[in-house]
Amino acid sequence: MNIPKKFSKLVVAIITLMLFPLGIFAFSYYSVESQEFDKTLSDKTDTIYTNPTKIYITQITTESEELSRDPATWVKALYYYSITRLYLSDIPYTYLLDESGLIYQGTEGGIGANPQLKEVDGAVTIGYLSNNTSLTNRASDSLYEMVEDISYNWGISDLSVVNLLINQQEGQLSTISARESSGDFANSVREALVDWEGYEEENLEYKVRIEEIEYEEEIPIGERLKVRVKMRNMNDFIWFTDKDPIYVSVKGGEESEFAINQEWDSFTKPASISDKNILPGETVEVEFNLEARVFLGEATESFEILKLEDQPFENSDFEVKFNITRGDKQLVQVNSVRYGFVNIRDCRWYSCEILDSADNGAIFILEGEESGWSRIRFGVDQFGWVNSAYLKKI
Repeated sequence: MNIPKKFSKLVVAIITLMLFPLGIFAFSYYSVESQEFDKTLSDKTDTIYTNPTKIYITQITTESEELSRDPATWVKALYYYSITRLYLSDIPYTYLLDESGLIYQGTEGGIGANPQLKEVDGAVTIGYLSNNTSLTNRASDSLYEMVEDISYNWGISDLSVVNLLINQQEGQLSTISARESSGDFANSVREALVDWEGYEEENLEYKVRIEEIEYEEEIPIGERLKVRVKMRNMNDFIWFTDKDPIYVSVKGGEESEFAINQEWDSFTKPASISDKNILPGETVEVEFNLEARVFLGEATESFEILKLEDQPFENSDFEVKFNITRGDKQLVQVNSVRYGFVNIRDCRWYSCEILDSADNGAIFILEGEESGWSRIRFGVDQFGWVNSAYLKKI
C-alpha cells in the first residue's frame, strides 16, 4: 500500500525540480518561464539594472476571494495589472511568497532588475501574498531561507519591512515608493528573521567563457602588442561592476614584465570593466596592450578574469603567446657583471636623475651614442642614458 504513495512523492519531487531553477540560490522558485507570462505585453528595454544593496519585504492583499485561494493566478494578475494599468515595464516585485511557502519569480530580469521604480532603486523586493497579517510557519521558513540566501550571495545587510505606495496617473507611467512599515505584519517578519544578521561581502561564484582572443603573433621589440578579448557571462545573474570592477589579471597576481606604467591599472592588471552591467549570456569585449621589451624571442603571459582578489572566474584562464623580433633596429644588451644591473638616467652623467634600472641581460633599442654614454629607448616613448661600458651591441 505504501509503494504507490512513495512513487507519487518521487514524481512530484522530479516535477518540482524541473519547474524550479537551481541557479545560484539554495531556495527554489517558479520561474517566469514556468509561469508562462505573456511577455509580448511589455517592452523590457525600459528596465534598468542596479546593484542590489537592500531587501524590502511588503504585504500584498486582495479583495478577491478567488485570487486569495489561487496564488499562482494572483501572481499572473499582478503581472498583467502592473503592465496594463500601472504602465510599468514589469511586475514591481523580485519575488512573491504565498502562505504555503511557495516562491514565484516576479521581475523577469531577476535580482538587480528595476522597472523604473521611484525610491526602490537597488532593492530586492519580496511580496507576501496574504490577507493575514501574520506569516504562516511555512511562509516564515521560506522567507528566512530566501533572505539568508540572497543576502549571503550579494552581500546585503540592509533589510526593511515596507509599504509600497503607488502613485498612478491616467495613461502615464506610475511611480512606486517605499515607506517604512509597522504593525502586526512587520512584527511577524521581524520574528521570522530574528536570527538573520546579513552579510557585508558578496559570495557569488562567477563563471565566464573566453570566446575569442585576437593579437598579432609577431612584434618588433620596443613596440606594443594590442590584445582584444571577448568574454561571455555564463552565470544566471547580472555582473554588476559599479562597486567592484571586473579585472583582467596576470595569472596568480604576478607582476608582468610586459606591463605599461600609467596605462595598466597596476603591474598585475592590464584592464578592467567598470560602470557596466553585463547580463546573463551577454558578451563583453576588453582591450589592453603589452609592451615588447627586455628580451628577444618567444614570449608568453597567462591571464585570468577576477572581480575580487584571489577569486578568479571559473574557466577564465587564457594565454597570450607571441614572438619578439629585432626588426631593423640596433640593439644593446646590459652587460654589467660587477653590479648585475645598470641605472637609466635622464642625462649623460652619474649625477643625473635615475629614471629606471635594468637587470643584466636586458635588451634595449640604441638611439645614439655620445661621450661614452648610450641613449636607449626603454619604453614606447621613454628614453634615457646608460654608461656605454655596461652595454654591448647585439
